[in-house]
Amino acid sequence: MKINIATKLFLGFLAVIGLNTFFVLIVSKLSLLNSITSIVKRQNEVKNILLQVSSLHANQERSRLIYKTIGKSESANNFRRTGFQVAEKLRTVQKNLKKIIELDSTVSNTGELNPGLVRLTKVVDDEIVKNNSIYNQGFTEYIAFYDRSNPKKKQLLNAIIDTADTKLRNGLGVTDSLIDRHTMTRIKEIESRIDNVKNLTQLILLGMSVFSISFALLFSRYISHHLRRLRESASTIATGDFDFNPEGYPRDEIGDLANAFFDMAHDLKKTQDELIRKRRLAAIGEIVASVNHEINNPLMIISGNAQFLEMTIDNGVTQDTKERIHAILEETERISQVTRKLRDIKNPVVEDYTSSGEQMINLDKSAD
Repeated sequence: MKINIATKLFLGFLAVIGLNTFFVLIVSKLSLLNSITSIVKRQNEVKNILLQVSSLHANQERSRLIYKTIGKSESANNFRRTGFQVAEKLRTVQKNLKKIIELDSTVSNTGELNPGLVRLTKVVDDEIVKNNSIYNQGFTEYIAFYDRSNPKKKQLLNAIIDTADTKLRNGLGVTDSLIDRHTMTRIKEIESRIDNVKNLTQLILLGMSVFSISFALLFSRYISHHLRRLRESASTIATGDFDFNPEGYPRDEIGDLANAFFDMAHDLKKTQDELIRKRRLAAIGEIVASVNHEINNPLMIISGNAQFLEMTIDNGVTQDTKERIHAILEETERISQVTRKLRDIKNPVVEDYTSSGEQMINLDKSAD
């Protein structure tokens, strides 16, 4: 299967991008950090609201004491208005605690409710909200019995109000301590998670760096190795050695380039062979022209004189002389045929002439 260099690069970068998916782990841990931070923020809001409740409750107690001492109706009205504010703030506290528990359940690995938050919610519901209701209800009844001569009832209501006040204050103190303790726990957890995210980020970045550098080095070495082979092959071809081997190259653009080198070397070899053949023919042509000039001219003189002697000799010449003159004519004709064959050479055919390795041109085959 042929895979292009661009595809290989794409797959490599795809692997690098795949490593980036590990940052999803970091994002998930950061989202948990956001949830924990939101918990801490809401806990601080609860603490501030409870501090406001404590301040408002102190105002209520002053209004109660003033009303108890001088029976001023304005103090009773201030007590009621402050009581409404306290009740509203306590409802806000309960809503925030409910939201905190929901957020904590998403952060918790155990799937169980946080005992500290459960206790905090229980203290708010059973100690603060409940005693605040008793406190306000008791003072409302106390106002109703203020103008009546029922000391025992007033004394009983005051005892109930004082008990509710004490429990309310104690509950506020406990919640403040619980919130501080839980906040410190969450802060330590945030610090621990930040360290984990930092270590995980460094590990992922290190892994990505190692992979990227390794991929870049291996890929560059992979390309440069084959390019060096091509360069060496080009130098070899430049020296006139056209035996280029295209095997061992990858099936990509470099392989295509190697095949192109092979085709080029093959074409150059054919061109060189054709050029050598043409030069050989040209050299043979020059030799033939020289041979024809240097041999045919004297040969024509010899042949002409031999023919003249053959025609002018009388019968008194011996038979041996006639045969010698006839032999001269035959040999000159034979030489003339050889020179004509030299002129007709088209594709020189060289054959071994002697066992020692000497060669000669076969005139009969070369003229075909």
